[in-house]
Amino acid sequence: MTPPKLTEVADGISVHAVSALDARFLYGEIFEGGTYAGISLPDDPFVVDVGANIGLFTLFVKQRRPRARVLAFEPLPELVAALRANAARFGLDGVEAHDVALGAEASDGVSFRYYPLLPSSSTRYPQDQGQLKELLGRSFPPRVVERMFQGRETTVRVDRLSRYLGTERPVDLLKIDAVGSELDILRGIDERQLPLVRTVVIDAQDVRGRVAELCAYLTEMGLEPNVLTPPAAAGDDGLNCLIHAVRP
Repeated sequence: MTPPKLTEVADGISVHAVSALDARFLYGEIFEGGTYAGISLPDDPFVVDVGANIGLFTLFVKQRRPRARVLAFEPLPELVAALRANAARFGLDGVEAHDVALGAEASDGVSFRYYPLLPSSSTRYPQDQGQLKELLGRSFPPRVVERMFQGRETTVRVDRLSRYLGTERPVDLLKIDAVGSELDILRGIDERQLPLVRTVVIDAQDVRGRVAELCAYLTEMGLEPNVLTPPAAAGDDGLNCLIHAVRP
């Protein structure tokens, strides 16, 4: 396992990261691009960060709501190490990091494709990444894109989100950035827990009608979904979408 290294992501701001390219993109998307600017949270929210990566969204939440309790889920060992190092570096209390993937059913030894140069695109479903490769090919030479997607197979444990939620405390925000596993994650919430989920924000690629399928399921959950184009995704032919769903 490659240990995370301190990486400067903006002037005077460094975080523990595995890939400098990926960390700088994520930092710009979250902190500078306004991707999550429209999210409203109470003063002491309960937030679930699925696909937490190196913890930048968790940091974003804690800087705005210091009293937030955050459950962060990230299955890949290199990224979990960076997530925990960043939580310590920035003194984030009330953050629980779980080194597990989430899905519709619990299972051990599930195969994931891990991309060391582009860890935010690591996925359980690498067969769905053709459009992303084509999109990146507009900005990078073919040999660079090929290097970005030189990955290795790893196995992770998958659990259901329902095991971590309980039946009483509302989930003020469920954020999902899981590269193809979004619907599996939602199906991993027990029916009796669905009314607890107040807001869901999903960063999704619209591959094979995925966004429409997610919106239909969110509607079944009693939420009202709205599909947005993230600022960083302008000009990508609608591949990358942000679904913001709230309970009326």
